Amino acid sequence: MPSTLTEAQENKLFEDGLIIFDTCGLLDFYYLTSEYQKIIVEIIDHLKEQIWIPAQVKYEFDKNYSNARLKPKIEKYNDKTIQKNNIVDDLKTYISLWDRKYYHPYISDEKLRSLKSLLNKLKPLMLEIKTLIATEYQVRKKEIDEIQNDDIIKQSIDSLNIGNPFSYKDLKDIVVEGFYRYKNQIPPGYKDAETKEGIRQYGDLIIWKEILRKAKEANKDVVFISNDLKADWRIVDETASNNKTEKPDAIEKGKPRRELLTEFEEETGRKIWFYTTAEFICKLEELYKPSYPQIEFYNKLGVVRDVMEQRNRERNLKLLCSEDSILVKCDKCGELFAVNRGDLEFNWEGGQIDDRGMGPENEYVSEETCTCPNCHDEKYITLHVWEYPLGSFNCQNIEIEGGDIEKPIDLSQHISFDEYEECIRCGEYAILNTSGLCDTCQDEFDRFVNSDD
Repeated sequence: MPSTLTEAQENKLFEDGLIIFDTCGLLDFYYLTSEYQKIIVEIIDHLKEQIWIPAQVKYEFDKNYSNARLKPKIEKYNDKTIQKNNIVDDLKTYISLWDRKYYHPYISDEKLRSLKSLLNKLKPLMLEIKTLIATEYQVRKKEIDEIQNDDIIKQSIDSLNIGNPFSYKDLKDIVVEGFYRYKNQIPPGYKDAETKEGIRQYGDLIIWKEILRKAKEANKDVVFISNDLKADWRIVDETASNNKTEKPDAIEKGKPRRELLTEFEEETGRKIWFYTTAEFICKLEELYKPSYPQIEFYNKLGVVRDVMEQRNRERNLKLLCSEDSILVKCDKCGELFAVNRGDLEFNWEGGQIDDRGMGPENEYVSEETCTCPNCHDEKYITLHVWEYPLGSFNCQNIEIEGGDIEKPIDLSQHISFDEYEECIRCGEYAILNTSGLCDTCQDEFDRFVNSDD
């Protein structure tokens, strides 16, 4: 099993595979700001049909999310170090050293006076800085506390497809297998035996077994998002603390354990690859880039969300678009929109353009306009229809200036030709009168009747 994926293999994983999170991957969303939590929830909603959550992951998430959503407040908004910063007092100490006249260290009297002046300005500035930070931190802490009143992360996770837990018998079998695997340091999960007891130490193995079962049932590749970077999941260099371990190649460090990749492929016939939450977001940013850079987005994760929404609108529009509508992609903003039959005039103009020796061919043209509903750019559409042989629809073409035609309409339903029949005298196809004659033959007949002879 290769230790890396090609770009094509990776793109296929994200396009067709199951997206599976482990517990720490889901809990990591609570470290996002409230703005980005909203965006990631919208992204999850767009990927909903691909995402699947193991039952063990959901159990662990439900048990830990209350504490996890408060961790950013505790870990990231502790400003004691900032508030205790004594840079002003430290500078006073240095100045007292430099203020001596005869010994090193020293600074010139002119520079010393400048430093004392700057220090007098710095003291109120430092107080202002500390107050600003403390005020902002209090606002952020309050925002985090308020998440429990409307926890959109929890609501989003609850709405996803959740796996079925193993039976008690299956769990016993996994524990028995786990005892053997952990004894021989076969991944995943054996590191948990160092810190956990009982069935808790087999949580990672239970998740792994659920993933194998699901991938086999669904016959799908898997994108696995996990922030667990321990040696029982990833290739880690442990030689510094354990001289019995093998030093991995630098290129393999951080990659999934080969044993897991091999086991997955042998068990399911499919492929799996691991991503941290941050790597997963970066990959989404690569996959969902706007086709039209002139569209302004306010952040990269917002780009992902907005491009997903645009592609979803396009899919729905293609599904719902009637046969009597032209689908147009705007060159200026990339918006896909429909031009309905009722918006077209069908003012056909044209005439004979060629005689193939088997009768004339006529071309008809109708000039139309439409406006992009997103950027309001006006487009010019030209409808072409060719009549050959006379009275028969031969072919069509639709051209647009300022866009691309994604789906045309059948113009044969929107043009009618005069009824052409074979003249009883000359045999040419033409519009016949009640006598069965074309205009030319009728004129000749009239001249003959009206002649003096």
